[in-house]
Amino acid sequence: MAAKVQRELDQFARDVDKGLGSKPKHLLPQYFYDEEGSRLFERICSLPEYYLTRTEAGILAGRSHEIIGALGNENAINIVELGSGTSTKTRILFRALLAKDRGRLVRYYPIDISHTVLQDTANMLAGDFANLRVSEITGDYESGLENACGLIGEQQKMIIFLGSSIGNLEHDAAVAFLRKIRGKLNRADALLVGFDMEKDADVLESAYDDRAGVTARFNLNILKRINGQLEGRFDLSSFAHRALYNTPSHRVEMHLVSKKDQSVHVGALGKSYEFKKGESVHTESSYKYSVERIESLAEKSGLQVKKHLLDDKKWFDLCLLHAP
Repeated sequence: MAAKVQRELDQFARDVDKGLGSKPKHLLPQYFYDEEGSRLFERICSLPEYYLTRTEAGILAGRSHEIIGALGNENAINIVELGSGTSTKTRILFRALLAKDRGRLVRYYPIDISHTVLQDTANMLAGDFANLRVSEITGDYESGLENACGLIGEQQKMIIFLGSSIGNLEHDAAVAFLRKIRGKLNRADALLVGFDMEKDADVLESAYDDRAGVTARFNLNILKRINGQLEGRFDLSSFAHRALYNTPSHRVEMHLVSKKDQSVHVGALGKSYEFKKGESVHTESSYKYSVERIESLAEKSGLQVKKHLLDDKKWFDLCLLHAP
């Protein structure tokens, strides 16, 4: 375990050095999610401006029978979730699955990088659902999926990727990632992916720049993490959160903007990084989709869309896919 932690820290250091040494500067969004970042993101999900969580939850609640239908009538069902967090929305699916057939057994494989969150969630789920068996897997998406599929073997499964997390990937990376998932799907399996849809820029920007400032703290937390884990000397008050919708690129971008000319030393890297006033560090992109672009992405990934499950406003799509 100690060796794994050190490898992850070394990778974090390399990625920070590469990102802050680039022009323009950037940091990878996967590093938002330390313990504090995960807690802040859970708060973001309950904010009035952040429509994504409640809209996706509404689709899960209203159309769970269609999702369950993709699994057939198996008495034992395997569900693998990528980036499970506290599994709040997944509970909606569990209630539907277990209420329909009280003799059914659901085996759940949540994958997340936060071991503490996974353990706490697994304990709560075990207490709430008698016919749910949880095998939590700490790790990134790819290694976690490999482990889960190894445990499941040839049994039928559904892989779920909620929260529009697919939108954090650049197009080529999204295709490559979905192809890897495609390689783990048998013909009877299903894949459920959440896509945030294109909409008015004001709605999108408000979702990523809430009035309470929680998203700002979430964004700034990546600098706090560098301070804590890599001996950084970032003054968080010297950077401002900015969110904007880049219409031609179909994406919301989050940036940290330097409020002044400054030099920041990162002790573990033995380097200082120069920032001009107004210079930004790009921390996240969140791509927004249309039905046509989802269909194109699926085709390029070797997948086939089985059904688009959209809310009434067509703001969000829970897309059921399978391997043709």
